Amino acid sequence: MIGSGWASHSFVKSLDATKYDVTLVSPRNYFLFTPMLAGAATGTVELRSITESIREANPDVNYLEATVTSVKPEEKKIDCQTVVCEGAECSINDFELEYDTLVYAAGAGVNTFGIKGVKEHCYFLKQVGDAARLREAIGNTFERANLPDMSEAERIRTLTFVVVGAGPTGVTCHSQKSLNAAEPKDFT
Repeated sequence: MIGSGWASHSFVKSLDATKYDVTLVSPRNYFLFTPMLAGAATGTVELRSITESIREANPDVNYLEATVTSVKPEEKKIDCQTVVCEGAECSINDFELEYDTLVYAAGAGVNTFGIKGVKEHCYFLKQVGDAARLREAIGNTFERANLPDMSEAERIRTLTFVVVGAGPTGVTCHSQKSLNAAEPKDFT
């Protein structure tokens, strides 16, 4: 099985893995409840409250923390890559897994909707690290806007945000970062 998102998590939780030899491969060893990422970014929810260890979802499933780099259906094999760290030294290890049946539930990546400036200037909200970075950026923005030497026009510009996307998660563009580099019409 590839992935540890919504589809994989639901499948793994309901699977009687005592009847099958199941291995789940994902670079993320937890399930993330993405609708709560916005709350985590604003501080109303703690990040650890919106994750569940994939191992706890079904203790009978073998979990490998790795990225699938290719699927070879004709050979019924997948190529994987993992980072192995011992102390301060890390190495990249490649390995191959055979399968009888492959459940491919890798999920989706972020979508910029083809809007100019989004990829280069925005904070995406798809992973735990994204919520932490956005939370820090929002806090820094409010602190900067509170400085006494800032004009009212600068304060308004500093406290202007653009949200691109819909659904439980999206991307946030901070005006200082994005609108200096791109005209506002690029975000409409």
